Amino acid sequence: MNTSEHTLQRWFTAMLFAGMSFLLSSCELITLGGGSLRQRLPDLDQNSAQGVVYLFKTELDSNNVYAALHVLSSDDRPLLAIEKYDMQEEIARMGRMIAGKKITYMKIDTLSEVKHRIKTEFNYTKELTFTTVKIEDAWFIAAIKE
Repeated sequence: MNTSEHTLQRWFTAMLFAGMSFLLSSCELITLGGGSLRQRLPDLDQNSAQGVVYLFKTELDSNNVYAALHVLSSDDRPLLAIEKYDMQEEIARMGRMIAGKKITYMKIDTLSEVKHRIKTEFNYTKELTFTTVKIEDAWFIAAIKE
């Protein structure tokens, strides 16, 4: 093998290596398939049935039991102060059970225009069912079952 053939072979190997490096490093530039796999979370507010559940969960994650109590209600009205006081320990216990766990599944059953049942799974292990009601223009959690 003479010098020019050896140089040509080295050049070809270098170009092949450079081309493979480019393809392997740029594979994120070219995507096949569509869309993102991540779902958009609802707003953390009382404007939707799912939103009030996410708001409740967020308040419990930040250990704010008092704020979590504000989204609870009876079937037809927000809770009275004495009712919130009576439920404080139970909601704090629930917060310790689900704190830091992400919501991995949510199924919404519409019972009526103003009442939804939301089956929620936390971290694939803990399951709670929330019954939400719409009072005036805001959604509240009326019942929580394990």
